[in-house]
Amino acid sequence: MKAKLAQVRKVSLVLGTLSLVATLLAGCDDGGGEFGNCYFISDETSSISAPQTAVVFAPTSNFVDFSSIIGRAATPVKESLGADLLSSQKKESIGRELSLVLADGDPQLVSRRAVTVAEGFTTDLDIDRAVKAVFGNFDLAASCAAGDLKIPGKDEVPTTEQTDLLKALAIAKDQLTTEKARTIFVLGNGIQTSGAIHMQDSDTFPKNDSSAKRLAKALFQRGEIPDLNGVMVNWYGLGQVDGEFQKPLPLASVAALETFWRESIKLAGGTVGEICSQCGSGSPNKNAIVVDPVGIKECPLTVKLYESDGVEFKANSSSFVSPSKAQTAAIKTVKQFKAQGCSSLTVIGFAAAGKDKKVYLKSKAKIDKTNKSLTANRARAFGALLEDAGFTGDLQYVGGGTCGTEWNPDGKAVPDLQRLCRRVEVTN
Repeated sequence: MKAKLAQVRKVSLVLGTLSLVATLLAGCDDGGGEFGNCYFISDETSSISAPQTAVVFAPTSNFVDFSSIIGRAATPVKESLGADLLSSQKKESIGRELSLVLADGDPQLVSRRAVTVAEGFTTDLDIDRAVKAVFGNFDLAASCAAGDLKIPGKDEVPTTEQTDLLKALAIAKDQLTTEKARTIFVLGNGIQTSGAIHMQDSDTFPKNDSSAKRLAKALFQRGEIPDLNGVMVNWYGLGQVDGEFQKPLPLASVAALETFWRESIKLAGGTVGEICSQCGSGSPNKNAIVVDPVGIKECPLTVKLYESDGVEFKANSSSFVSPSKAQTAAIKTVKQFKAQGCSSLTVIGFAAAGKDKKVYLKSKAKIDKTNKSLTANRARAFGALLEDAGFTGDLQYVGGGTCGTEWNPDGKAVPDLQRLCRRVEVTN
């Protein structure tokens, strides 16, 4: 097994000092004993009447310095163990649990510990020490798996290449057996490279919101997304990469990755809590879990189509003045994007206010609402022509609404500027 899990024997000895209590609660020795630093144990019993927390951690080679992520998540994780409780509530920390799941290529439970104190040691200080001891296991486990304390083959939490976050989430959920609050913290960039989905494959990585949702739905229908009913999921570092081993992801890809995990959690019956996409910094540790990099081909092309290009709509309509001219423009556009190897497109429509600025401002809300709907319909109309012209990738449609650049410095509407407002933009 990767981590040396063992059952805690019932201790009947009267503990003479608080330091000895804290050492036992930490679940491992101080590094000088028989088992070294990286020996973890799990508690024998579980309380169903206290909140439970699980942490899924993925310290991968395409991420950042994992200690910076731990620092960001430290406060909320400790709070889930009751670290912020008032003195009058302090005993509510007792029984709260923290489970640690390593999300490498073959995820496994590393440790499951509860906040416990020995009989006669229930002061606020005793409980605070117990909370810190349980939380300390997390920092220690991360360092033993992919940090400075790891001594491969001698003293470590052994790891397997790649990362399987979906399976790790399933293991984490299995630890949450309480009738009280159940919380999962995920510390990783969300790029899964093994198991049910291999995001390092360019055709698999979600490219936009629609493809992200389709991917999540397909995995859910295949039973690959674990049940997270009643669980709050918080995520730190989602979409963040080191920038060297893993080249920076386009913003659209980062947004799509977040959409995928949000949708997956939603389909699983869970609730999305805090998501922090830029929570860490620095380079991954030399012992970080090795994963394959993601190769995403960027498509930095934007085509703007105006009335003079044949993309002219009838007034207050999404019908083309000349369908044949619009079709010709669509064919030319598809050729341009295919030449760039683009597999997804976003079509954005814009419209003019059609009035002097002073008049527009008096009815801005109404005009903008109308133009938002109108331009979305016009984007869909041109998107249909792109599909007729042979584009088979993902298409998204956006209503850009009122252009807002059709006036001269005096606020008078200028026909030539209005014509520039009435356009469709196609971009990756």
